[in-house]
Amino acid sequence: MPDILFVCTANQFRSPIAAAYFTRKLRETGCAEGFSVSSAGTWTPEGLPAHQRAIEAGAKFNLDLKLHRTREVNADILNKANLIIVMQQGHREALEAEFPETQGKVHLLGELAQITEIEINDPAAENFRNAEETTRIICLCIDRCFQDIVRKVSEATSH
Repeated sequence: MPDILFVCTANQFRSPIAAAYFTRKLRETGCAEGFSVSSAGTWTPEGLPAHQRAIEAGAKFNLDLKLHRTREVNADILNKANLIIVMQQGHREALEAEFPETQGKVHLLGELAQITEIEINDPAAENFRNAEETTRIICLCIDRCFQDIVRKVSEATSH
């Protein structure tokens, strides 16, 4: 089963939004049964809920994050994933440095979507003033590269 992992820092905003939206796109295209989609954080305690602003912003895009709980990346989660999609270059660098086996599996969402500003910044850095805009950008990116992600992960599982 193809396994896609979305990663951000705290696993309370960007990666849960991305995982929820990608899962919805899979359902809309009738592919959800064949995929595993999850999220994790590079630096987070286990079991925290999504940030309240993520829940609110997600709701405006018909995404329900109320049951989300944070997970910190670890070797098991990363080894299980066929494709790891991160929000910032620092996430890729950290994962590839600490877990060298992830090299070649880690991609920036903004790069996959071919947007000008390839990093999707953490809205927490600006006191969540851009929470809704960040959510919109994540959804736009996934809309733009959805088929490419499905193709990449399908190719990764066929090898």
